[in-house]
Amino acid sequence: MNRPRNDSPKDPDPFDEWIDRACEADPLPPYVEEPLRPRGPPLSAGECRAAWDRLATFQTPHDFIQLTRALCARCGSEEWFNRPHLKFLHDAYVLAEFVRLTPVEAVRLAGPIEQWPDGHVKVESKLHKVEITSTHGGRKLGQEYRGIQTMRMDPVENWVERANSIPDYLRRTIEAKSKKHYGSPCWLIVYLNINEWGIRQAETESAIEATKADFLNSFEAISVLWKDKLY
Repeated sequence: MNRPRNDSPKDPDPFDEWIDRACEADPLPPYVEEPLRPRGPPLSAGECRAAWDRLATFQTPHDFIQLTRALCARCGSEEWFNRPHLKFLHDAYVLAEFVRLTPVEAVRLAGPIEQWPDGHVKVESKLHKVEITSTHGGRKLGQEYRGIQTMRMDPVENWVERANSIPDYLRRTIEAKSKKHYGSPCWLIVYLNINEWGIRQAETESAIEATKADFLNSFEAISVLWKDKLY
């Protein structure tokens, strides 16, 4: 016995429609089969020391950005996340992104023998101490980028989970810095390296501003670098 066919379309799932709208507003980056390779040989110990000395000299934002990018381009992912001697370059990267998005007159990284702060910027002839920190949402990047990498699925449920985790990770990161009670005012720059692919964009932006307001008295200023924007 033949059963009657039901060709009527199913009602659309509101959750699926919401995901589609989020992806249209902030589309995924193009898929790259092979990881990016470093352009040039790995940095030697001598080159690292010379580069650090150069970055610790006041220069224009353009020169600082160009130098930092050239140095970062010579580091593969595994080396970048697993070599402690490149910590200065991590700070330089965040500082370069900051001055790319903020009008400053001059910038420099802290030198090898300087304990604090992490850098300095000059804005309207005033010198500001800069402290740099970051949060990766609990990810162990050194382990993720060690050895042979395989493609891993990233389901939408993970996007939602990461989005929901951002306020807590951001608050803990800023609070940890505020408890250091620095002897003089400093400008805190937070690299928020948690991507939720736009699924909670507006809510996350509101959480960033609310968290900054809660700790503003602990710092001269707070800037959060998230998804290529400064908040």
